Amino acid sequence: MTGKTHTAMGMAIGLTLAFKKPVEAQLALITASTLGALAPDLDHPKGELNQKLLLINNNFFKTIFYLIIGIIFLSIYIQNRSSIFILLGLFSFALATSSHRSFTHSIIGFLLFSAIIRLILMDSDLFPIDAAFIIGYASHLLTDCFTAKGIKLFYPLKTNIAFPLKVKNNGFGEKFIFILLILYSIVVLILNLGNQ
Repeated sequence: MTGKTHTAMGMAIGLTLAFKKPVEAQLALITASTLGALAPDLDHPKGELNQKLLLINNNFFKTIFYLIIGIIFLSIYIQNRSSIFILLGLFSFALATSSHRSFTHSIIGFLLFSAIIRLILMDSDLFPIDAAFIIGYASHLLTDCFTAKGIKLFYPLKTNIAFPLKVKNNGFGEKFIFILLILYSIVVLILNLGNQ
């Protein structure tokens, strides 16, 4: 699926989770679920988030960027022994070395990223935000299983997991799903505004 469809899916999830909540909570939930829906594509230099993070969108610079980030996190870990930094460092190294739809699209990547988000938000009042992020992340994995390539769900095993029903990237099926997600989001937004 394309980044715009993952974005629309994340927004639809966030709007659903935010229904009838205060405006600040709505914005936080929508942002978290949308970021979660885009996060698995950090393994691709042209993924939506990497287009904002990387100066040059190619595999070489993606690798260098995440290796440097990983070294920084491990240096911070050595100084203060906070477990979050070792996880962030390991995740960054995995991003640096993995190919598209492998580590970040796997159960291992999902669990590690979920643990990182939970550790970051554990001592705050932001608990629903981590659930929104995790649901958004899971939606990305689920929707990519409908593509011809599928995902390496059981990475490091090389087997691609794909559903029998396929949706061509940027084809009619994906465009139809995108339109449905946008329409759904508009309806939920209008219903939510009516309940304010």
